[in-house]
Amino acid sequence: MKAISVKKAATMLSLWPAAVNLLSVVAVLVVAASAGSPAAILAPLVPLAIILWRQRRTLRRRPKGVGGLGRYATSRFLLIAAAGAQLLLSGSAGALGIIACAAALVVLVAEPILRATNGVAVPYAAGFPGHEARRRARFRYGWIFPLDVLALTALLLAVLAPVPLLVASLLLSLLAAALAVGAGLDIIGRIRARRAFQARLEEHLTALGPVFYVYWDAPARSAFQVSMWLPYLERLGVPFVLVVRSVATFRQLAAVTEQPLVLRRSLSDLDALMVPSVRGVFYVNNSMRNNHMVRYSALTHIQLLHGESDKASSATPIIKMYDRDFVAGQAAIDRFETFDVPMPADIFRIVGRPQVEDVEGERGAIGALEEPSVLYAPTWLGYQEETNYSSLPAGPSIVRALLDRGCRVVFRPHPYSSRSPELRAACREIREMLADDAAATGREHLFGAVAEKEMSVVDCFNAADAMISDVSAVVGDFLHSGKPLAMVSPRTGAEEFVATFPMARAAYVLVAEDGAVTNLQEGLTALLASDPRREERLRWATYYLGDIPRDGYAERFVQVARQELGLDPVPTRDPAETGREASPEVAPERTP
Repeated sequence: MKAISVKKAATMLSLWPAAVNLLSVVAVLVVAASAGSPAAILAPLVPLAIILWRQRRTLRRRPKGVGGLGRYATSRFLLIAAAGAQLLLSGSAGALGIIACAAALVVLVAEPILRATNGVAVPYAAGFPGHEARRRARFRYGWIFPLDVLALTALLLAVLAPVPLLVASLLLSLLAAALAVGAGLDIIGRIRARRAFQARLEEHLTALGPVFYVYWDAPARSAFQVSMWLPYLERLGVPFVLVVRSVATFRQLAAVTEQPLVLRRSLSDLDALMVPSVRGVFYVNNSMRNNHMVRYSALTHIQLLHGESDKASSATPIIKMYDRDFVAGQAAIDRFETFDVPMPADIFRIVGRPQVEDVEGERGAIGALEEPSVLYAPTWLGYQEETNYSSLPAGPSIVRALLDRGCRVVFRPHPYSSRSPELRAACREIREMLADDAAATGREHLFGAVAEKEMSVVDCFNAADAMISDVSAVVGDFLHSGKPLAMVSPRTGAEEFVATFPMARAAYVLVAEDGAVTNLQEGLTALLASDPRREERLRWATYYLGDIPRDGYAERFVQVARQELGLDPVPTRDPAETGREASPEVAPERTP
Protein backbone atom coordinates (compact mmCIF):
# COMPACT_ATOMS: atom_id res chain seq x y z
CA MET A 1 0.00 0.00 0.00
CA LYS A 2 1.32 3.43 -0.92
CA ALA A 3 2.23 5.57 2.09
CA ILE A 4 0.50 8.92 2.58
CA SER A 5 2.79 11.83 3.43
CA VAL A 6 2.19 13.94 6.56
CA LYS A 7 1.53 16.98 4.36
CA LYS A 8 -1.09 15.13 2.31
CA ALA A 9 -2.71 13.68 5.45
CA ALA A 10 -2.95 17.18 6.96
CA THR A 11 -4.65 18.41 3.82
CA MET A 12 -7.08 15.49 3.70
CA LEU A 13 -8.06 16.00 7.34
CA SER A 14 -8.26 19.82 7.03
CA LEU A 15 -5.93 20.15 10.00
CA TRP A 16 -4.71 23.62 9.15
CA PRO A 17 -8.17 25.25 8.92
CA ALA A 18 -9.13 23.52 12.17
CA ALA A 19 -5.98 24.76 13.92
CA VAL A 20 -6.46 28.33 12.66
CA ASN A 21 -10.12 28.29 13.73
CA LEU A 22 -9.09 27.15 17.21
CA LEU A 23 -6.46 29.89 17.48
CA SER A 24 -9.00 32.47 16.32
CA VAL A 25 -11.44 31.41 19.03
CA VAL A 26 -8.63 31.66 21.59
CA ALA A 27 -7.81 35.14 20.25
CA VAL A 28 -11.41 36.30 20.79
CA LEU A 29 -11.32 34.97 24.37
CA VAL A 30 -7.97 36.62 25.10
CA VAL A 31 -9.22 39.96 23.77
CA ALA A 32 -12.40 39.71 25.82
CA ALA A 33 -10.46 38.84 28.98
CA SER A 34 -7.59 41.34 28.70
CA ALA A 35 -8.38 44.08 26.20
CA GLY A 36 -5.59 46.59 25.69
CA SER A 37 -2.85 44.28 26.97
CA PRO A 38 0.03 43.14 24.73
CA ALA A 39 -1.42 39.60 24.76
CA ALA A 40 -4.75 40.89 23.46
CA ILE A 41 -3.00 42.68 20.59
CA LEU A 42 -0.75 39.77 19.67
CA ALA A 43 -3.24 36.90 20.04
CA PRO A 44 -5.28 37.69 16.87
CA LEU A 45 -2.08 38.26 14.89
CA VAL A 46 -1.00 34.61 15.36
CA PRO A 47 -3.85 33.02 13.31
CA LEU A 48 -3.61 35.92 10.83
CA ALA A 49 0.10 35.20 10.35
CA ILE A 50 -0.68 31.52 9.70
CA ILE A 51 -3.32 32.48 7.13
CA LEU A 52 -0.82 34.79 5.40
CA TRP A 53 1.82 32.06 5.39
CA ARG A 54 -0.54 29.35 4.14
CA GLN A 55 -1.87 31.64 1.39
CA ARG A 56 1.47 33.23 0.52
CA ARG A 57 1.47 31.92 -3.07
CA THR A 58 -2.06 33.13 -3.68
CA LEU A 59 -1.24 36.55 -2.27
CA ARG A 60 2.05 36.95 -4.16
CA ARG A 61 0.77 36.12 -7.63
CA ARG A 62 -1.83 37.50 -9.97
CA PRO A 63 -5.02 35.68 -9.03
CA LYS A 64 -6.38 32.92 -11.25
CA GLY A 65 -10.16 33.05 -11.43
CA VAL A 66 -11.64 33.35 -7.96
CA GLY A 67 -8.23 32.96 -6.30
CA GLY A 68 -8.50 32.57 -2.52
CA LEU A 69 -12.12 33.69 -2.16
CA GLY A 70 -13.75 32.00 0.83
CA ARG A 71 -10.56 30.46 2.24
CA TYR A 72 -10.29 30.50 6.03
CA ALA A 73 -13.63 32.35 6.10
CA THR A 74 -14.58 31.13 9.59
CA SER A 75 -11.23 32.24 11.03
CA ARG A 76 -11.52 35.63 9.38
CA PHE A 77 -15.05 36.12 10.78
CA LEU A 78 -13.67 35.40 14.25
CA LEU A 79 -10.74 37.77 13.73
CA ILE A 80 -13.08 40.58 12.66
CA ALA A 81 -15.01 39.91 15.87
CA ALA A 82 -11.74 40.03 17.83
CA ALA A 83 -10.82 43.35 16.18
CA GLY A 84 -14.25 44.81 16.95
CA ALA A 85 -14.04 43.66 20.58
CA GLN A 86 -10.55 45.12 20.90
CA LEU A 87 -11.71 48.50 19.60
CA LEU A 88 -14.85 48.46 21.73
CA LEU A 89 -13.14 47.50 24.99
CA SER A 90 -10.29 49.95 24.44
CA GLY A 91 -12.71 52.81 23.75
CA SER A 92 -11.41 53.30 20.20
CA ALA A 93 -14.45 52.02 18.35
CA GLY A 94 -16.61 55.00 17.50
CA ALA A 95 -18.67 55.22 14.33
CA LEU A 96 -15.62 54.74 12.11
CA GLY A 97 -14.69 51.48 13.83
CA ILE A 98 -18.23 50.11 13.57
CA ILE A 99 -18.46 50.99 9.89
CA ALA A 100 -15.01 49.49 9.14
CA CYS A 101 -15.93 46.23 10.89
CA ALA A 102 -19.32 46.09 9.19
CA ALA A 103 -17.75 46.69 5.75
CA ALA A 104 -15.22 43.91 6.33
CA LEU A 105 -18.00 41.54 7.39
CA VAL A 106 -20.16 42.34 4.33
CA VAL A 107 -17.36 41.63 1.88
CA LEU A 108 -16.36 38.46 3.71
CA VAL A 109 -19.97 37.23 3.52
CA ALA A 110 -19.91 37.89 -0.22
CA GLU A 111 -16.74 35.82 -0.82
CA PRO A 112 -18.18 32.27 -0.54
CA ILE A 113 -21.32 33.39 -2.38
CA LEU A 114 -19.23 34.63 -5.31
CA ARG A 115 -17.14 31.47 -5.30
CA ALA A 116 -20.25 29.25 -5.37
CA THR A 117 -22.11 31.20 -8.04
CA ASN A 118 -18.98 31.38 -10.17
CA GLY A 119 -19.11 27.59 -10.25
CA VAL A 120 -22.51 27.88 -11.95
CA ALA A 121 -21.29 30.46 -14.49
CA VAL A 122 -19.13 27.89 -16.26
CA PRO A 123 -17.91 28.17 -19.86
CA TYR A 124 -20.38 26.35 -22.04
CA ALA A 125 -19.38 26.59 -25.72
CA ALA A 126 -16.69 27.83 -28.08
CA GLY A 127 -16.17 27.96 -31.82
CA PHE A 128 -19.84 27.90 -32.84
CA PRO A 129 -20.35 29.98 -36.00
CA GLY A 130 -22.34 33.15 -35.36
CA HIS A 131 -22.18 32.84 -31.57
CA GLU A 132 -19.75 34.73 -29.34
CA ALA A 133 -19.73 32.65 -26.14
CA ARG A 134 -19.13 34.18 -22.70
CA ARG A 135 -16.36 31.80 -21.66
CA ARG A 136 -14.50 33.76 -19.01
CA ALA A 137 -14.97 36.41 -16.35
CA ARG A 138 -14.41 40.01 -17.44
CA PHE A 139 -11.82 40.41 -14.69
CA ARG A 140 -10.08 38.27 -12.08
CA TYR A 141 -12.45 38.00 -9.13
CA GLY A 142 -9.55 36.77 -6.99
CA TRP A 143 -8.34 40.35 -6.44
CA ILE A 144 -11.03 40.59 -3.75
CA PHE A 145 -9.19 38.13 -1.49
CA PRO A 146 -5.91 40.08 -0.98
CA LEU A 147 -7.90 43.30 -0.48
CA ASP A 148 -9.95 41.60 2.25
CA VAL A 149 -6.82 40.23 3.94
CA LEU A 150 -5.19 43.66 3.89
CA ALA A 151 -8.37 45.24 5.32
CA LEU A 152 -8.42 42.62 8.09
CA THR A 153 -4.76 43.25 8.90
CA ALA A 154 -5.37 47.00 9.21
CA LEU A 155 -8.42 46.31 11.36
CA LEU A 156 -6.49 44.08 13.79
CA LEU A 157 -3.75 46.69 14.18
CA ALA A 158 -6.19 49.64 14.42
CA VAL A 159 -5.97 49.74 18.21
CA LEU A 160 -2.40 51.05 17.79
CA ALA A 161 -3.40 53.97 15.48
CA PRO A 162 -7.21 53.99 15.25
CA VAL A 163 -7.98 56.74 12.73
CA PRO A 164 -5.48 56.08 9.93
CA LEU A 165 -5.72 52.29 10.14
CA LEU A 166 -9.52 52.25 10.34
CA VAL A 167 -9.70 54.57 7.33
CA ALA A 168 -7.29 52.29 5.44
CA SER A 169 -9.32 49.21 6.39
CA LEU A 170 -12.57 50.86 5.33
CA LEU A 171 -11.18 52.01 1.97
CA LEU A 172 -9.80 48.54 1.24
CA SER A 173 -13.14 46.95 2.16
CA LEU A 174 -15.05 49.43 -0.02
CA LEU A 175 -12.76 48.68 -2.97
CA ALA A 176 -13.25 44.95 -2.40
CA ALA A 177 -17.03 45.53 -2.14
CA ALA A 178 -17.03 47.39 -5.47
CA LEU A 179 -15.19 44.49 -7.08
CA ALA A 180 -17.63 42.05 -5.47
CA VAL A 181 -20.60 43.93 -6.95
CA GLY A 182 -18.92 43.94 -10.35
CA ALA A 183 -18.17 40.24 -10.05
CA GLY A 184 -21.75 39.50 -9.05
CA LEU A 185 -23.15 41.35 -12.06
CA ASP A 186 -20.63 39.65 -14.36
CA ILE A 187 -21.55 36.22 -12.98
CA ILE A 188 -25.26 36.90 -13.53
CA GLY A 189 -24.49 37.91 -17.13
CA ARG A 190 -22.49 34.74 -17.75
CA ILE A 191 -25.21 32.53 -16.27
CA ARG A 192 -27.87 34.21 -18.42
CA ALA A 193 -25.72 33.81 -21.55
CA ARG A 194 -25.17 30.12 -20.80
CA ARG A 195 -28.85 29.45 -20.21
CA ALA A 196 -29.81 31.30 -23.40
CA PHE A 197 -27.33 29.19 -25.41
CA GLN A 198 -28.51 25.95 -23.82
CA ALA A 199 -32.12 26.79 -24.60
CA ARG A 200 -31.17 27.07 -28.27
CA LEU A 201 -28.50 24.36 -28.37
CA GLU A 202 -30.45 22.05 -30.68
CA GLU A 203 -31.00 24.99 -33.02
CA HIS A 204 -27.26 25.81 -33.01
CA LEU A 205 -26.35 22.17 -33.65
CA THR A 206 -28.92 21.77 -36.41
CA ALA A 207 -27.53 24.85 -38.16
CA LEU A 208 -23.98 23.49 -37.86
CA GLY A 209 -24.96 19.96 -38.91
CA PRO A 210 -22.23 17.93 -37.14
CA VAL A 211 -21.75 14.47 -38.62
CA PHE A 212 -19.92 13.17 -35.56
CA TYR A 213 -18.83 14.12 -32.05
CA VAL A 214 -15.46 13.72 -30.38
CA TYR A 215 -16.33 12.85 -26.78
CA TRP A 216 -13.68 13.40 -24.12
CA ASP A 217 -13.21 13.35 -20.37
CA ALA A 218 -9.77 13.11 -18.78
CA PRO A 219 -7.47 14.41 -16.01
CA ALA A 220 -5.55 17.67 -16.25
CA ARG A 221 -2.84 18.06 -18.90
CA SER A 222 -4.34 15.38 -21.13
CA ALA A 223 -5.40 17.49 -24.13
CA PHE A 224 -2.80 15.67 -26.23
CA GLN A 225 -5.18 12.69 -26.30
CA VAL A 226 -7.54 14.72 -28.48
CA SER A 227 -5.17 17.13 -30.21
CA MET A 228 -3.22 14.28 -31.81
CA TRP A 229 -6.38 13.22 -33.66
CA LEU A 230 -7.80 16.60 -34.65
CA PRO A 231 -5.81 17.10 -37.90
CA TYR A 232 -6.98 13.72 -39.19
CA LEU A 233 -10.59 14.11 -38.08
CA GLU A 234 -10.61 17.45 -39.86
CA ARG A 235 -9.54 15.63 -43.05
CA LEU A 236 -12.85 13.79 -43.03
CA GLY A 237 -14.21 17.01 -44.52
CA VAL A 238 -17.44 17.18 -42.51
CA PRO A 239 -18.54 19.33 -39.53
CA PHE A 240 -18.00 17.91 -36.06
CA VAL A 241 -18.20 19.06 -32.45
CA LEU A 242 -16.02 18.31 -29.43
CA VAL A 243 -18.02 17.30 -26.34
CA VAL A 244 -16.50 17.55 -22.85
CA ARG A 245 -17.90 16.93 -19.37
CA SER A 246 -16.01 19.31 -17.07
CA VAL A 247 -14.81 22.90 -16.96
CA ALA A 248 -11.20 21.71 -16.75
CA THR A 249 -11.43 19.62 -19.93
CA PHE A 250 -13.28 22.44 -21.69
CA ARG A 251 -10.46 24.87 -20.99
CA GLN A 252 -7.82 22.35 -22.05
CA LEU A 253 -9.38 21.91 -25.49
CA ALA A 254 -10.37 25.56 -25.93
CA ALA A 255 -6.67 26.36 -25.62
CA VAL A 256 -5.60 24.02 -28.44
CA THR A 257 -8.35 24.16 -31.06
CA GLU A 258 -10.90 26.45 -32.67
CA GLN A 259 -13.24 23.58 -33.53
CA PRO A 260 -16.79 23.86 -32.08
CA LEU A 261 -16.67 22.79 -28.45
CA VAL A 262 -19.52 22.29 -26.00
CA LEU A 263 -19.62 21.47 -22.28
CA ARG A 264 -22.35 19.06 -21.11
CA ARG A 265 -21.94 18.34 -17.41
CA SER A 266 -24.91 16.15 -16.51
CA LEU A 267 -26.15 12.91 -18.02
CA SER A 268 -29.40 14.49 -19.21
CA ASP A 269 -27.45 17.33 -20.87
CA LEU A 270 -26.34 14.88 -23.54
CA ASP A 271 -29.88 14.40 -24.86
CA ALA A 272 -29.83 17.76 -26.63
CA LEU A 273 -26.87 16.60 -28.73
CA MET A 274 -28.93 14.00 -30.59
CA VAL A 275 -29.70 16.03 -33.72
CA PRO A 276 -30.52 14.29 -37.05
CA SER A 277 -27.17 15.03 -38.73
CA VAL A 278 -25.08 13.10 -36.17
CA ARG A 279 -23.99 9.63 -37.23
CA GLY A 280 -21.21 8.66 -34.84
CA VAL A 281 -18.96 9.42 -31.91
CA PHE A 282 -15.18 9.08 -31.63
CA TYR A 283 -13.46 8.37 -28.30
CA VAL A 284 -9.76 8.71 -27.50
CA ASN A 285 -9.58 7.04 -24.09
CA ASN A 286 -11.56 4.69 -21.85
CA SER A 287 -12.91 7.25 -19.41
CA MET A 288 -15.64 5.98 -17.08
CA ARG A 289 -17.98 8.63 -18.44
CA ASN A 290 -17.77 7.23 -21.96
CA ASN A 291 -20.67 4.94 -21.12
CA HIS A 292 -22.88 8.02 -20.76
CA MET A 293 -22.56 8.60 -24.51
CA VAL A 294 -22.36 4.99 -25.65
CA ARG A 295 -25.95 4.46 -24.48
CA TYR A 296 -27.16 6.33 -27.59
CA SER A 297 -27.30 3.15 -29.64
CA ALA A 298 -28.47 4.80 -32.87
CA LEU A 299 -24.97 6.24 -33.31
CA THR A 300 -21.80 4.43 -34.36
CA HIS A 301 -19.32 4.52 -31.48
CA ILE A 302 -15.65 4.31 -32.50
CA GLN A 303 -12.71 3.98 -30.10
CA LEU A 304 -9.42 5.49 -31.30
CA LEU A 305 -7.36 5.54 -28.09
CA HIS A 306 -4.29 7.77 -28.02
CA GLY A 307 -1.38 5.50 -28.72
CA GLU A 308 -0.22 2.03 -29.72
CA SER A 309 1.52 0.07 -26.99
CA ASP A 310 1.60 -3.31 -25.30
CA LYS A 311 0.22 -1.95 -22.03
CA ALA A 312 -2.62 -3.98 -20.54
CA SER A 313 -4.84 -0.90 -20.77
CA SER A 314 -4.71 -1.24 -24.56
CA ALA A 315 -6.53 -4.59 -24.36
CA THR A 316 -9.25 -3.92 -21.82
CA PRO A 317 -12.67 -5.61 -22.06
CA ILE A 318 -14.17 -2.11 -21.93
CA ILE A 319 -13.52 -1.87 -25.67
CA LYS A 320 -16.45 -4.23 -26.20
CA MET A 321 -18.93 -1.47 -25.51
CA TYR A 322 -17.95 0.34 -28.72
CA ASP A 323 -19.12 -0.57 -32.19
CA ARG A 324 -15.67 -0.26 -33.70
CA ASP A 325 -12.12 -0.30 -32.42
CA PHE A 326 -9.74 1.48 -34.78
CA VAL A 327 -6.30 -0.08 -34.39
CA ALA A 328 -2.95 0.65 -35.96
CA GLY A 329 -2.07 -2.90 -37.01
CA GLN A 330 -2.56 -6.59 -36.42
CA ALA A 331 -0.59 -6.43 -33.17
CA ALA A 332 -3.38 -4.49 -31.46
CA ILE A 333 -5.86 -7.24 -32.37
CA ASP A 334 -3.62 -10.08 -31.23
CA ARG A 335 -2.99 -8.25 -27.97
CA PHE A 336 -6.52 -9.04 -26.75
CA GLU A 337 -5.80 -12.74 -27.13
CA THR A 338 -2.48 -12.28 -25.33
CA PHE A 339 -4.30 -10.76 -22.35
CA ASP A 340 -7.12 -13.35 -22.52
CA VAL A 341 -9.80 -10.86 -23.53
CA PRO A 342 -12.23 -12.38 -26.06
CA MET A 343 -13.47 -9.84 -28.61
CA PRO A 344 -15.92 -9.95 -31.53
CA ALA A 345 -13.85 -10.17 -34.71
CA ASP A 346 -15.88 -7.58 -36.60
CA ILE A 347 -15.14 -4.81 -34.08
CA PHE A 348 -11.64 -4.12 -35.41
CA ARG A 349 -10.56 -1.87 -38.27
CA ILE A 350 -6.88 -1.49 -39.14
CA VAL A 351 -6.22 2.16 -39.95
CA GLY A 352 -2.55 2.64 -39.10
CA ARG A 353 -1.31 5.42 -36.86
CA PRO A 354 -1.89 8.55 -38.96
CA GLN A 355 0.13 10.60 -36.46
CA VAL A 356 3.34 8.98 -37.75
CA GLU A 357 2.92 10.13 -41.35
CA ASP A 358 5.58 12.84 -40.84
CA VAL A 359 8.06 10.59 -39.02
CA GLU A 360 11.25 10.59 -41.08
CA GLY A 361 13.41 7.57 -41.81
CA GLU A 362 17.03 7.03 -40.83
CA ARG A 363 19.75 9.32 -42.17
CA GLY A 364 22.20 6.45 -42.40
CA ALA A 365 23.39 3.30 -40.70
CA ILE A 366 23.62 4.06 -36.99
CA GLY A 367 27.15 2.69 -36.66
CA ALA A 368 28.44 5.07 -39.32
CA LEU A 369 27.22 8.26 -37.63
CA GLU A 370 29.90 10.26 -35.84
CA GLU A 371 27.68 11.88 -33.20
CA PRO A 372 24.37 10.00 -33.06
CA SER A 373 21.38 11.65 -31.43
CA VAL A 374 19.41 9.49 -29.00
CA LEU A 375 15.90 10.25 -27.79
CA TYR A 376 15.24 9.17 -24.21
CA ALA A 377 11.44 9.14 -23.80
CA PRO A 378 10.49 7.42 -20.53
CA THR A 379 6.88 6.89 -19.48
CA TRP A 380 5.34 7.64 -16.07
CA LEU A 381 4.19 5.55 -13.09
CA GLY A 382 0.65 4.78 -14.29
CA TYR A 383 -2.35 4.58 -12.00
CA GLN A 384 -1.57 1.17 -10.47
CA GLU A 385 1.65 -0.59 -9.53
CA GLU A 386 1.11 -3.23 -12.23
CA THR A 387 1.08 -0.51 -14.90
CA ASN A 388 4.26 1.15 -13.66
CA TYR A 389 6.69 0.72 -16.54
CA SER A 390 8.76 3.85 -15.96
CA SER A 391 12.53 3.63 -16.31
CA LEU A 392 13.08 7.13 -14.91
CA PRO A 393 14.59 5.92 -11.61
CA ALA A 394 17.41 4.53 -13.79
CA GLY A 395 17.19 7.45 -16.22
CA PRO A 396 20.22 9.40 -14.93
CA SER A 397 22.50 6.37 -15.36
CA ILE A 398 21.16 5.81 -18.89
CA VAL A 399 21.73 9.42 -19.89
CA ARG A 400 25.21 9.44 -18.33
CA ALA A 401 26.16 6.38 -20.39
CA LEU A 402 24.90 8.10 -23.56
CA LEU A 403 26.97 11.19 -22.79
CA ASP A 404 30.04 9.04 -22.15
CA ARG A 405 29.62 7.63 -25.66
CA GLY A 406 29.55 11.11 -27.16
CA CYS A 407 25.84 11.10 -27.99
CA ARG A 408 23.61 14.12 -28.41
CA VAL A 409 20.56 13.53 -26.18
CA VAL A 410 16.93 14.48 -26.72
CA PHE A 411 15.07 14.13 -23.41
CA ARG A 412 11.27 14.08 -23.45
CA PRO A 413 9.61 12.46 -20.40
CA HIS A 414 5.89 11.70 -20.25
CA PRO A 415 3.88 14.83 -19.28
CA TYR A 416 2.59 13.04 -16.14
CA SER A 417 6.11 12.42 -14.80
CA SER A 418 5.90 15.59 -12.73
CA ARG A 419 3.11 14.04 -10.64
CA SER A 420 5.59 11.81 -8.78
CA PRO A 421 8.28 13.29 -6.50
CA GLU A 422 10.65 10.46 -7.42
CA LEU A 423 10.20 10.87 -11.17
CA ARG A 424 10.25 14.65 -10.88
CA ALA A 425 13.62 14.45 -9.11
CA ALA A 426 15.02 12.11 -11.78
CA CYS A 427 13.88 14.49 -14.54
CA ARG A 428 15.53 17.41 -12.75
CA GLU A 429 18.80 15.48 -12.40
CA ILE A 430 18.79 14.57 -16.10
CA ARG A 431 18.10 18.15 -17.20
CA GLU A 432 20.94 19.44 -15.00
CA MET A 433 23.25 16.74 -16.37
CA LEU A 434 22.45 17.72 -19.97
CA ALA A 435 22.86 21.42 -19.23
CA ASP A 436 26.29 20.81 -17.64
CA ASP A 437 27.42 18.61 -20.55
CA ALA A 438 26.23 21.15 -23.13
CA ALA A 439 28.23 23.87 -21.38
CA ALA A 440 31.33 21.67 -21.18
CA THR A 441 31.28 20.04 -24.64
CA GLY A 442 29.13 22.32 -26.82
CA ARG A 443 26.83 19.42 -27.73
CA GLU A 444 23.36 20.76 -28.48
CA HIS A 445 21.16 18.54 -26.34
CA LEU A 446 17.40 19.07 -26.56
CA PHE A 447 15.58 19.07 -23.22
CA GLY A 448 13.34 21.12 -20.94
CA ALA A 449 10.80 23.44 -22.51
CA VAL A 450 12.34 23.02 -25.97
CA ALA A 451 11.84 19.25 -26.17
CA GLU A 452 8.75 19.00 -23.97
CA LYS A 453 6.67 21.97 -25.17
CA GLU A 454 8.08 23.65 -28.26
CA MET A 455 8.78 20.39 -30.11
CA SER A 456 6.19 17.75 -30.86
CA VAL A 457 6.83 14.05 -30.29
CA VAL A 458 7.35 13.67 -34.03
CA ASP A 459 9.87 16.53 -33.97
CA CYS A 460 11.76 14.62 -31.28
CA PHE A 461 11.65 11.44 -33.36
CA ASN A 462 13.05 13.29 -36.38
CA ALA A 463 15.82 14.88 -34.30
CA ALA A 464 17.03 11.46 -33.14
CA ASP A 465 18.88 8.58 -34.75
CA ALA A 466 17.80 6.08 -32.08
CA MET A 467 15.47 5.95 -29.10
CA ILE A 468 15.37 4.50 -25.59
CA SER A 469 11.91 4.24 -24.06
CA ASP A 470 9.63 2.06 -21.94
CA VAL A 471 6.38 0.18 -22.52
CA SER A 472 4.79 3.20 -24.11
CA ALA A 473 2.87 4.37 -27.16
CA VAL A 474 5.90 6.30 -28.39
CA VAL A 475 7.63 2.99 -29.17
CA GLY A 476 4.94 1.97 -31.64
CA ASP A 477 5.07 5.36 -33.31
CA PHE A 478 8.87 5.36 -33.48
CA LEU A 479 8.82 2.03 -35.31
CA HIS A 480 7.62 3.91 -38.38
CA SER A 481 11.05 5.54 -38.65
CA GLY A 482 12.89 2.24 -38.97
CA LYS A 483 15.57 3.60 -36.60
CA PRO A 484 17.11 1.52 -33.79
CA LEU A 485 15.32 1.51 -30.45
CA ALA A 486 15.71 0.08 -26.98
CA MET A 487 13.09 -0.62 -24.33
CA VAL A 488 13.70 -0.74 -20.60
CA SER A 489 12.30 -3.58 -18.51
CA PRO A 490 11.86 -2.16 -14.98
CA ARG A 491 10.79 -5.33 -13.14
CA THR A 492 11.64 -8.51 -15.04
CA GLY A 493 14.39 -10.13 -17.07
CA ALA A 494 14.62 -9.67 -20.83
CA GLU A 495 12.98 -13.00 -21.77
CA GLU A 496 9.93 -12.49 -19.57
CA PHE A 497 9.68 -8.88 -20.69
CA VAL A 498 9.63 -9.86 -24.38
CA ALA A 499 7.09 -12.61 -23.71
CA THR A 500 4.78 -10.12 -21.99
CA PHE A 501 5.34 -7.24 -24.40
CA PRO A 502 5.85 -8.52 -27.96
CA MET A 503 6.81 -5.05 -29.22
CA ALA A 504 10.09 -5.54 -27.38
CA ARG A 505 11.09 -8.06 -30.08
CA ALA A 506 11.72 -5.06 -32.30
CA ALA A 507 13.95 -3.48 -29.65
CA TYR A 508 17.09 -4.05 -27.61
CA VAL A 509 15.95 -4.78 -24.05
CA LEU A 510 17.69 -3.00 -21.19
CA VAL A 511 17.04 -4.57 -17.78
CA ALA A 512 16.72 -2.12 -14.87
CA GLU A 513 17.18 -3.18 -11.23
CA ASP A 514 17.29 -0.83 -8.21
CA GLY A 515 17.81 2.31 -10.26
CA ALA A 516 20.53 0.85 -12.52
CA VAL A 517 20.58 -1.02 -15.85
CA THR A 518 22.42 -4.33 -15.58
CA ASN A 519 23.18 -4.74 -19.30
CA LEU A 520 23.53 -1.08 -20.21
CA GLN A 521 26.86 -1.13 -22.04
CA GLU A 522 26.17 -4.18 -24.22
CA GLY A 523 22.67 -2.88 -24.93
CA LEU A 524 23.98 0.51 -26.04
CA THR A 525 26.60 -1.14 -28.22
CA ALA A 526 23.88 -3.07 -30.06
CA LEU A 527 21.69 0.04 -30.27
CA LEU A 528 24.34 2.50 -31.44
CA ALA A 529 26.92 0.38 -33.27
CA SER A 530 26.10 -3.07 -34.65
CA ASP A 531 22.27 -2.88 -34.79
CA PRO A 532 21.83 -6.63 -35.48
CA ARG A 533 18.01 -6.54 -35.28
CA ARG A 534 17.45 -4.04 -38.10
CA GLU A 535 15.61 -6.33 -40.53
CA GLU A 536 13.47 -7.89 -37.81
CA ARG A 537 12.59 -4.41 -36.55
CA LEU A 538 11.25 -3.43 -39.98
CA ARG A 539 9.02 -6.53 -40.06
CA TRP A 540 7.62 -5.70 -36.65
CA ALA A 541 6.91 -2.16 -37.78
CA THR A 542 4.48 -3.55 -40.34
CA TYR A 543 2.89 -5.78 -37.73
CA TYR A 544 2.28 -2.87 -35.35
CA LEU A 545 1.54 -0.04 -37.76
CA GLY A 546 -0.26 -1.84 -40.58
CA ASP A 547 0.77 -2.95 -44.04
CA ILE A 548 0.24 0.56 -45.39
CA PRO A 549 2.72 2.29 -47.72
CA ARG A 550 4.43 5.42 -46.38
CA ASP A 551 3.10 7.45 -49.31
CA GLY A 552 -0.35 8.66 -48.26
CA TYR A 553 -0.13 6.67 -45.03
CA ALA A 554 -2.75 8.72 -43.15
CA GLU A 555 -5.34 8.37 -45.92
CA ARG A 556 -6.21 4.86 -44.72
CA PHE A 557 -7.65 6.34 -41.54
CA VAL A 558 -9.63 9.00 -43.43
CA GLN A 559 -11.20 6.50 -45.83
CA VAL A 560 -12.10 3.92 -43.19
CA ALA A 561 -13.54 6.56 -40.84
CA ARG A 562 -15.74 7.97 -43.62
CA GLN A 563 -16.88 4.47 -44.50
CA GLU A 564 -17.90 3.71 -40.89
CA LEU A 565 -19.86 6.98 -40.76
CA GLY A 566 -21.70 6.07 -43.96
CA LEU A 567 -19.99 8.77 -46.03
CA ASP A 568 -18.77 8.49 -49.60
CA PRO A 569 -15.03 7.96 -50.06
CA VAL A 570 -13.01 11.10 -50.65
CA PRO A 571 -11.26 11.28 -54.03
CA THR A 572 -7.74 9.90 -53.90
CA ARG A 573 -4.93 9.26 -56.30
CA ASP A 574 -4.93 6.06 -58.30
CA PRO A 575 -4.14 3.23 -55.88
CA ALA A 576 -1.84 1.82 -58.55
CA GLU A 577 0.38 4.87 -57.99
CA THR A 578 0.56 4.56 -54.22
CA GLY A 579 -0.28 0.94 -53.50
CA ARG A 580 -2.73 2.28 -50.97
CA GLU A 581 -5.93 0.49 -50.11
CA ALA A 582 -8.89 2.27 -48.56
CA SER A 583 -10.45 -0.83 -47.07
CA PRO A 584 -10.76 -1.80 -43.42
CA GLU A 585 -9.25 -5.22 -43.96
CA VAL A 586 -7.25 -6.90 -41.24
CA ALA A 587 -3.65 -7.75 -42.03
CA PRO A 588 -3.48 -11.43 -43.06
CA GLU A 589 -0.57 -12.52 -40.89
CA ARG A 590 -0.68 -12.70 -37.12
CA THR A 591 3.06 -12.13 -36.56
CA PRO A 592 5.94 -11.14 -38.79
